[in-house]
Amino acid sequence: MSDNNGPWGSSGGSSGGPNKGGKSPWGNGGKKPANRGGRKPQQADLDNVIRNFKSSFGGGGNGPAQRGGGGGKPGLAMPLIVAGVGLAMLAMSCFYTVDQHEQAVVLRFGRYQETTLPGLHFKLPTPIETIRKVDMDTKRTITFGGDRGQQNLMLTGDENIARVDYAVIWVVKDAAAYVFNVDDVPGAVSDVAESAMREIVGKTELETFITSGRDTAGSQVQTLMQGMLDEYQSGVAIDKVELTTAEAPRDVLQSFLDVVSAKQDAEQTILAAQEARNVLIPRANADADKLIQEANGYKEAVIAESRGDADRFRAIYKEYKAAPRVTRQRMYLETMEAVYENADKIVMDEGAGSGVVPYLPLDQLIKKGGK
Repeated sequence: MSDNNGPWGSSGGSSGGPNKGGKSPWGNGGKKPANRGGRKPQQADLDNVIRNFKSSFGGGGNGPAQRGGGGGKPGLAMPLIVAGVGLAMLAMSCFYTVDQHEQAVVLRFGRYQETTLPGLHFKLPTPIETIRKVDMDTKRTITFGGDRGQQNLMLTGDENIARVDYAVIWVVKDAAAYVFNVDDVPGAVSDVAESAMREIVGKTELETFITSGRDTAGSQVQTLMQGMLDEYQSGVAIDKVELTTAEAPRDVLQSFLDVVSAKQDAEQTILAAQEARNVLIPRANADADKLIQEANGYKEAVIAESRGDADRFRAIYKEYKAAPRVTRQRMYLETMEAVYENADKIVMDEGAGSGVVPYLPLDQLIKKGGK
């Protein structure tokens, strides 16, 4: 270029060197401008951007003057933006969703309006209408006993002390009643549970309560609790009362177990005696019936035999009156036959001589014949 003009419209150099006396792109004779006020160039550029942004929305301050002699009303754009954001937030607050396991209680200026079911719903913007969501499916549990000290010791109906640990499982059945009618629902459930359990335990004997009456006691406590909570209109349903521990206190537990063991032994002895009785009494009754039957049979036989003898005597007497001598002879022979029937008999011959055997040993002959 002529006259040593640089690309910036001035001399390309200074005296004694290039760009002497000329201007560089930084307007400082080829050197970068000094960092005034200790600011870095990036921070200065950021400040300029912020000033320009404020001036573009009508803000005052140290920004550059508005072009064209101040066109537009200063400060109008920012309120419009704020109003738009507020309206958008109000519009968003008009819609709400309720999960599948929840119900929502809608309040208009703090007063109950309605209860909505799961899904997407519309309401008046906040703060005109607000909602309170209630979990309807979750089962809540309150435990009593365990590490809670002496609170689980209760007086039974027979004036003994029982150690009772239990758990109460409950759910919400009415969202509006749950929100409005009772201030502290878990606390109310806890108080009602303890009151109901003490009442039922106080009506039950210790041995029955810790053995066969545990399930019955749990059902009775559940029924009593539900009635009291319904009177309070708490919106709560008792799902189950589960007794985890029902026994005598630890200090006297061994003695109580000994008493229970002795009672069980006594019951076993009584059962064994009853079983023996159930076996022996029927057997004795059967033997007695047999003896009675035999006696009756003997009686009937004796009576029949006596009657037969009497009838036979009458018949013989009638024959005796008709022929006394013949009858006497027949009676004598029949009697002798009956007498000598089973006796050993020897027949003697009076006419036999001295050299002949004087008798006949019929008994020996009978024995030989039997062999």
